[in-house]
Order: sequence, then C-alpha cells, then structure tokens
Amino acid sequence: MQNVLGLSGIVLISYPTMRMLRAAISLHALGIVTLAILAGQFLGGALEPVVLHERVAWIVLVIAAVQIGASLIARAGPALAISSVFLFVVEALQTGTGYGRFLGVHIPLGVLLFGAVVWQLYEVFRPKGVA
Repeated sequence: MQNVLGLSGIVLISYPTMRMLRAAISLHALGIVTLAILAGQFLGGALEPVVLHERVAWIVLVIAAVQIGASLIARAGPALAISSVFLFVVEALQTGTGYGRFLGVHIPLGVLLFGAVVWQLYEVFRPKGVA
C-alpha cells in the first residue's frame, strides 16, 4: 500500500490493482471519445472514418472485457463491477446496431456509453472518504 498526496491535499490510497483498473477505464474512455470523433466525421459526410470506427469499436469491446476482470481483481465494489458488465453488454449491442446501420439506436447508445464511462472515471479517480 502506498499513499499519494492528491491535488486537493487529500491522501489517495493507491494499490497496483486499482492502478490497473484506472488504466483500463482511462483507455476505455479514450476509445469512446475516439469513436465519437470518428462517428462525427462520418455523419459529416466523410466515408473513410467508418473503417477506423469499426476497428476501434472492437478494441473498445476488448478493453471493456479487460475492465470487468480489473474491477473484480481490484475489488472496486459492486457498482463498478456491475457497471463494467453493463458497459460490455451495451457495447456488444452497440456493435450489432452499428453493423445493422440502426443509427436511431446506435447513436443514443453511444451517448449512454459516454456518460457511463465518464461516471466510472469519476468513481476511480475521486479521493475515497470525501463526501
């Protein structure tokens, strides 16, 4: 166990497994933002970003699976573990709706995923014991 002084002067407890979970969620968030940027380019009329959007989507799905394991190993609590499983399932649905070109479902699911990953980022980086 290693204590780290946070920006606000509050001591953060840093475990190696929590670092792994933080890395997984950070990569997950980066992937979701990348997907949103590529989707915006596609909706703006460019066709080339669709191939990269597809590849990044599969990478994000793998990261989501790794995140489930990391949340269980880090014992981050039931909220993060359950939400990680939820994200994986929704991202699998997201992949299917993308291939099916069901944009009326695909785009709102993307917004939901973005919000959920932002919440997870907040949860893993906020100092514990602070109201």
